[in-house]
Parts: sequence; C-alpha cells; structure tokens
Amino acid sequence: MFPNQMGRPSLFSKGASLAKGINWSGILDGTQKTLGIINQAIPIIYQVKPIISNAKTMFKIADVISNSSNDSKPNLAIENINSNVNKPIFYI
Repeated sequence: MFPNQMGRPSLFSKGASLAKGINWSGILDGTQKTLGIINQAIPIIYQVKPIISNAKTMFKIADVISNSSNDSKPNLAIENINSNVNKPIFYI
C-alpha cells in the first residue's frame, strides 16, 4: 500500500459497513404496506374512471333537461285549451 492510504478505509469496507446498518426488515415491511395500498387503490381507480370521464356528458344532459323544461311550458297551455273541448288528446 501507499503511505497516504494507510489511514483511509477502502471503498469495500465502506459498503460493508453501510450494508450492516440497513434495517432490511423495516424496508420489506414498508414495501409490503405500500404494495397493499396500491392493490386496494387500483380497483377504485377502475371504478371511478368512467364516472369522471362521463361527467362531461352528464352536465350536457342536465343542460338539455333544464332547457327542455322551459320549452315544454307553451305545450302545457295548448293542452289545457284542448282539454276544455271534450275531445281526446293524442300525444305524438
């Protein structure tokens, strides 16, 4: 060895001491908990995804329904006039 490397630990010894200080049990437990949460979240995502993607359509339908309720008010007046005549009313 060279004189200036006598007091320094080698790269291998640093890696070995680092490996001794790792709590493998804790890492594996944390990984297992994370995978459990992911396994629970994936089905929820698949169930909620169509609702979110169809929200745009639901708002369009609600808008059409609110507009059609305003359009049907004149038809009610015509039906009331026709109901006073004692004739059958045919809905088309």
